[in-house]
Amino acid sequence: MDCRVTQKELLPGVFQWTDRMGMHMTLLVGEKRALLIDTGYGFDDLRQAAARATALPLAVLCTHGHHDHACGNFQFGSVLLFPADFAVCETYAGGWRERVWGQAVDKKIDLSDWNKEDFIHAGCGRCAPLAEGDIALGGLTARVLSAPGHTPGSAVVYVPERKLLVTGDDWNLTTWLFFPEAEGMAVFRASFDRMLSLDFDFALCSHAEGLYPRQALLDFRAGIAQDPLRAGSVPAPGMWEGKRVMQCHPALGQTFCYDFDKLPPEERT
Repeated sequence: MDCRVTQKELLPGVFQWTDRMGMHMTLLVGEKRALLIDTGYGFDDLRQAAARATALPLAVLCTHGHHDHACGNFQFGSVLLFPADFAVCETYAGGWRERVWGQAVDKKIDLSDWNKEDFIHAGCGRCAPLAEGDIALGGLTARVLSAPGHTPGSAVVYVPERKLLVTGDDWNLTTWLFFPEAEGMAVFRASFDRMLSLDFDFALCSHAEGLYPRQALLDFRAGIAQDPLRAGSVPAPGMWEGKRVMQCHPALGQTFCYDFDKLPPEERT
């Protein structure tokens, strides 16, 4: 297992990692401790990447249990995750590994440093219960908040010293709310409003590079209110078999795909 993670420092002590599959993770480095947020697809040696960045003790948390965020969990003794996503992690980061390998092959990713069976059977590691509250890193604080929506146990991380919000998959330029375990629209909107109550200037998401201004999230939230959502949505067939997935563009350059049947009853007309 080689380390092909690239790293950019976006703010003091805030690094965006990108693995060989193009997945983004966040490393926070304080004066006393470091925190890795998400473990990506798991093909790269994340311990080596961390050692290159800092000699400080490292903690690891996952924003949720999907395979593209948690397949690297097996590389650590334990990874913090909200218990509501333990089963999600087992299903996707544990059970989808052969599918993940196939995705990498389809993308023509170099896997010459891996034996296929080793990757498939690596499992999803050991999850330790994550709780809301502050993780003190020394000069930096990682404030963990529950944000159910994309999954029941989704988390976001707020860094008050940098006025930064790490959104996981609860906001991306393309945001998905149609997986079977996804919460309904009412829960998602409530979580999004909680995110917006925080005093942040920038957001870091998992599927796009760099920092995004707070206004991008404000525009997204306005676009998923009841009336604009209804007016702008069209079917998105093929996104998930057996589900009525709808798609809209809440703001310029942003896409939102959601499960129509999980709308509040008054919006399903």
